[in-house]
Amino acid sequence: MFILGNFLYGLGRAFNLFIDFEMTMIVIGALLSWIRPMVYNYKFDRIFFAIEAVSSIVLKPLRKIIPPIGMVDITPMIGFIVLLFLKYSIGNSLIQAGLMLR
Repeated sequence: MFILGNFLYGLGRAFNLFIDFEMTMIVIGALLSWIRPMVYNYKFDRIFFAIEAVSSIVLKPLRKIIPPIGMVDITPMIGFIVLLFLKYSIGNSLIQAGLMLR
């Protein structure tokens, strides 16, 4: 059973790492969206589009459901909350199941 326990523990840790990375990209993308209109630089645009592509994994489906409120886009905040919920429900449950099976 320890093999299954180690597998579930590793799966939970990898899931939490992905969630943490995605949350970081959402925060950086939201901060860069405030700076981007002021800066016109080719290298900055490439970095911004890469971060936008990574964060759109979560934000694109949410933008179809949640419309912007005036000039404010609240989907990064909602996406952050959804990712926190997934991290603490699924990721930590996998880790706990893995620890119990060791």
